[in-house]
Amino acid sequence: MEGHMDYVHCVDLGNSSQECLSGSEDGTVRMWDARKGGNAVHVIEPYKHNLSSRPELGKWIGCLAFDSSDDWLVCGGAPSLCVWHIRSLSPSTKMQKPHMTSNVVHFYDDMVISAGSEPYINHWSLDGNLQIEVPVAATTVLTLGINSSPTQQVLSAAGSSYKIDVCTDFRYKDFSLFFCDS
Repeated sequence: MEGHMDYVHCVDLGNSSQECLSGSEDGTVRMWDARKGGNAVHVIEPYKHNLSSRPELGKWIGCLAFDSSDDWLVCGGAPSLCVWHIRSLSPSTKMQKPHMTSNVVHFYDDMVISAGSEPYINHWSLDGNLQIEVPVAATTVLTLGINSSPTQQVLSAAGSSYKIDVCTDFRYKDFSLFFCDS
């Protein structure tokens, strides 16, 4: 698969594993049909849309995710975190945090969970309202892990800290794991 002109920061597979999304330093989100390879089926440039554009921060895409129906995607980075309708290739909802850049994002149930250049895990409603900010140890969150088993739900966050924060109730941090040399 060829098409990006700079580093690829993130990828996600659709539920059927036939679609693939990739986001790049070049400012594009490319949608691929994994059965065909070759060129992208669609290209979105969030930095060119009024709803998501933040030219003062650049154009790079740092995170993206498909929803469970493969009808919606969420992406961000330098452009604001936005939900996009895949069929119309247009942004529908902006997650408003003026100076935060997003490094990681997931659809989870009826919300979007994101994190990035702030010491918080953000829980957004699908209409773009910030519902919960969960404080974490890292000043920049680089990764989130979600175990969505009905009996063992766990959300974890790690980044610019020696601690891994763990939430068994996604609304607050339960504890932090850290390892030391003994």
